[in-house]
Amino acid sequence: MKILHSELVHHDIQKLVICSLEQALYQAVVVIDDEEHVVWKDNKQCLRSRNLTSLRECFGHLGINEVVLRQESAYDEMIGAPSKQASNRMEVPLGAPAYVDPTSRRDH
Repeated sequence: MKILHSELVHHDIQKLVICSLEQALYQAVVVIDDEEHVVWKDNKQCLRSRNLTSLRECFGHLGINEVVLRQESAYDEMIGAPSKQASNRMEVPLGAPAYVDPTSRRDH
């Protein structure tokens, strides 16, 4: 399902999934009520970026607790091997926030 980025403030987002589509191209997906929604910039464009950090920053104001990077490899298909029955999906937790607040730093 599709959801506009501007509408996200009205939803309780369980998880932000940043999908790695190809080399340095990322797309945002959010999980709301256990259902995944592709995030759209507007009615014509998905929210994508070539910069992982800048894509994460688009969601900083929403207070999302779980952020993951998802990778699904098409390697087997690229080398002519048959597709596997099992998924090769990998999700790596990214943690939040993307940056440490410099005002919270303590000098020891």
